[in-house]
Amino acid sequence: MAEPAEAAAASEYGRLEYADGFAWLWLDEPGRKINTLSGRFLAWFEAVLSTLEAEPPRHGLVILSAKADCFVAGADVDELWRSSDAGEVRRLLRQGHALLRRIELMPFPTVAAIHGACLGGGLELALACDRRVASESEVTRLGLPEVQLGLIPGLGGSQRLPRLIGVARALPLILTGKRLRASKALALGLIDAACHPGQLQEVAAQQAVERAAAGRRAGRTRSLSWRASDLAARLPLTRWWIFARARKRVRTKTQGHYPAPLAAIDVMERGLALPLQEALEVEAEAFSQLAVSRTAKALMSIFFSKTQVETKASRWAKEARPVSRVGVLGAGFMGAGVAQVLSSAKLSVVLKDRDLATVGQGLARCRERFDQMVARRRYRPNEAAEAMARIQATQDYTLLGRCELVIEAVVEELAVKQAVLRQLEAVAREDQIFASNTSTLPIARIAVASQRPEQVVGMHFFSPVHKMPLVEVIAHPGSAASAVATAIEVGRRMGKTVIVVQDGAGFFTSRVLAPFLNEAAWCLVQGGSIEEVDRALTRWGWPVGPLALLDEVGLDIAAHSAEVLQAEMGDRFAAPELFARLLREGRTGRKGKGGFYDYSGANKKADRKVYKLIDWKPAPIAEQEIAERCWMQMLNETARAIEDGVIEDPVDIDLAVVFGFGFPPFRGGLLREADRLGAGYVVDRLDSWAEVYGERLRPAELLRRMADRGERFHQR
Repeated sequence: MAEPAEAAAASEYGRLEYADGFAWLWLDEPGRKINTLSGRFLAWFEAVLSTLEAEPPRHGLVILSAKADCFVAGADVDELWRSSDAGEVRRLLRQGHALLRRIELMPFPTVAAIHGACLGGGLELALACDRRVASESEVTRLGLPEVQLGLIPGLGGSQRLPRLIGVARALPLILTGKRLRASKALALGLIDAACHPGQLQEVAAQQAVERAAAGRRAGRTRSLSWRASDLAARLPLTRWWIFARARKRVRTKTQGHYPAPLAAIDVMERGLALPLQEALEVEAEAFSQLAVSRTAKALMSIFFSKTQVETKASRWAKEARPVSRVGVLGAGFMGAGVAQVLSSAKLSVVLKDRDLATVGQGLARCRERFDQMVARRRYRPNEAAEAMARIQATQDYTLLGRCELVIEAVVEELAVKQAVLRQLEAVAREDQIFASNTSTLPIARIAVASQRPEQVVGMHFFSPVHKMPLVEVIAHPGSAASAVATAIEVGRRMGKTVIVVQDGAGFFTSRVLAPFLNEAAWCLVQGGSIEEVDRALTRWGWPVGPLALLDEVGLDIAAHSAEVLQAEMGDRFAAPELFARLLREGRTGRKGKGGFYDYSGANKKADRKVYKLIDWKPAPIAEQEIAERCWMQMLNETARAIEDGVIEDPVDIDLAVVFGFGFPPFRGGLLREADRLGAGYVVDRLDSWAEVYGERLRPAELLRRMADRGERFHQR
């Protein structure tokens, strides 16, 4: 492409250049690695459109980004977070709608040339153009993820997307926020061409020329009748059925806690029966109400927490040592999961266990996961084969000794972990870092067995490793900063969100989850049924109930964790006798085909035999009490962990409980929920229960001080 013959003056959010008969609009928000849409951007964009209307290009307009890996990442979430006036939000949306409508009606072809993230408002900007071209790059993703922030598309996405690709294809994209690669977007008809990143400008220009040759209005926005499924969507009865089915699925999945998906369905259904201009007004009204809702603010707070935690981890990781090969010691379910994700991150992996048969089982788990990724078209077959080739199996320590980092995932027993550490160090390079995946044992206790304790840290993964986004890195008092930094960087390369905590039994996540699960078991002992206990927490927002979660974790593992925590921190961690009774009967949970639930049939169901085994007698417990006792015990132990210096930042805490074990995201996190109710309310509830059920429920001193002073965990 020739150099620009003429260029507009550089301005705040980008530059407009004229060259070869085209106008090239380069988006480039100053001081940021990404472009976002904000009120300030819209003001700048309005001036750009006026210039284009006054000086129309001969062949067309191409909109592209000057950022390395981002087209437009979406709206400025910070601006939305600060908005408390639905009317002001609505005014901005109307301004945005008017500007995108001006693009749509330009008297020359318009093309979006997309490289990198094209999300939310970025995709809505592209949808207003005549054509869209995207690069075939790993960094290029297209989607409308607003629902993940408690919102719906607000700049026409709820109307232009179904008009372009059809209702049946648009609904799941809008309701899940799924992000598409260029190849998938092309198959859906969302984009018109995909190409190598280096050809993006050339292909975009070709698309503009082809558009002009085809006629300005030809095929601009496809009619709903272009596909049989969309013809059905225009008929009253079938349209009602399509949207009714979508509503039923959403209600089943969200339990009414997330209003945005239902609002999106309503806006799409109403809008598609209206002219576009009227439909956009329906969208703006719904978006503006959602934007100021408590749910949206809570989900935005999770978004900010994730950004802050990842920024902090990035700073810490600057001291990391280079790592190209990682050892995984233990090829069981957890070890194999860690190895598979490491390999996906293009790291060489050495997977070791006591014999080749056990290692072979671990490799089979890795291969099964890669096969699933191929089946879901996330990997090509050759990519899966290359990933498996990066995993080298062994039954001795020699190959592990050459790794820069070894992650240990053997049985949760201190003596075993110390033994494998000694055996590894006998052959290991001097600078090797040892990271234990223990969930409860203090890292300092493991490091006692090491000749180089400064190179011992913790890396606590969550199961299943490929799904759970959190890694908890634990530094014991003697851990070297470079060792901690290296563990952080490897976690980041694996695509995980990393928090750093100080050492202690259970660290943070296991320490605060244990009282939550124990309290659910106490509610069962005291007369609540299995179904009542779990239903109280799922209705409160948890994805699964605590007793079902205990079955998934394994009752044997939960009981062992409780023993470790009780030995370290006292009787408030004592588990009810029911665990021992169930284990004596061989009930270990799902893996043993029986725990609190019976897994022998096609669908799990509460096992009535449990009641006889634990001498259970029904007694009424209010649903609110069950839910509050469980989550407030988690809060209570969190306060003690803060007092002990294990963790400090409220942002880390809220992200850890959401990403680590599913605390309801729409509540914004454990501490934001506590702030919403107030420390005084929490202390009063805990004190009242302590009088009835025992001292384990007595409030932590930090909570008492906060209640007395009217303090909050979060200041923002």
